[in-house]
Amino acid sequence: MQPAIAESTTQPNRKKARKWDVWLLLLPCLLIFVVFFLVPLLYLFVGSFHPFDPTSGMGEGWTLENYGKFLFDPFYLGVLWNTIRIGLVTTIAALVIGYPVAYHLVQTTGRTRNLLTLLLLSPLLISMVIRCYGWVILLANNGVINNVLLSLGWIDKPLKLLYSELGVEIGMVHVLFPYMVLGIVGSLERIDPSVLQASQNLGASPVRTFFSVTLPLSLPGVFAGSVMVFSLASSSFVTPAILGGPQVKVMSYLTYEQVVVLLNWPYGGAIGFVLILMTTLILLIYSRLLNQSKAGVAIQ
Repeated sequence: MQPAIAESTTQPNRKKARKWDVWLLLLPCLLIFVVFFLVPLLYLFVGSFHPFDPTSGMGEGWTLENYGKFLFDPFYLGVLWNTIRIGLVTTIAALVIGYPVAYHLVQTTGRTRNLLTLLLLSPLLISMVIRCYGWVILLANNGVINNVLLSLGWIDKPLKLLYSELGVEIGMVHVLFPYMVLGIVGSLERIDPSVLQASQNLGASPVRTFFSVTLPLSLPGVFAGSVMVFSLASSSFVTPAILGGPQVKVMSYLTYEQVVVLLNWPYGGAIGFVLILMTTLILLIYSRLLNQSKAGVAIQ
């Protein structure tokens, strides 16, 4: 009995030791995250409640003027809506294009899958600035797309693709498309093939199997990819600056303008945190709707 008692008492100690080992391994990453992300973010949040001082940038005292200035100005509210709209359109387009690619990628094996994965990830190895300037060549008034359409006689004058929201959304989808595909692929790979086989054995057609089994089980990957794409699209700075120019105003550019150009740190912080709040709220609503649709499909 004594060895059994000794062994039972040592098991909790081993579990505690393993927990401490995990925390020790995570400690460097946590320190970097706290020091270089959370602390500056907290400083910016606190500074957003201070008035602006032209000499020092941040004055003394506390005020809600920065948030009131943003929330009651139609121009800034319009920029906020433009940012959210671009993020939503980019997310939907990436989902519509990315899901079939992810589904096909999961179905392939061997060398073909390795080649497709390489093609999918290869754009991530190229600088975002270079990719955006590549789209400038394609979308310009005398660019490749307009020249082809004009030569075919499909249009009479060049389309306004560059320095427009459409151009920004096209560039965003190209830049963020791999994140959506990777999120969906991870979810599709976790589906047990026997579940799909059981559905077909019960008489379900491939289309019915997809909408009743595959799609509901892949919703976690859809959510993960959508969160990644929407968050990056809403906070992107390089792509809107290059492909949108001064005609397309987004929240990230306003924050940059206030903090770096005008040195108005309090107002720039307020703009940034309004964007964070709105993005988080939209993601929460999207998560709730996705969970409800998943539950509805499961009940059916």
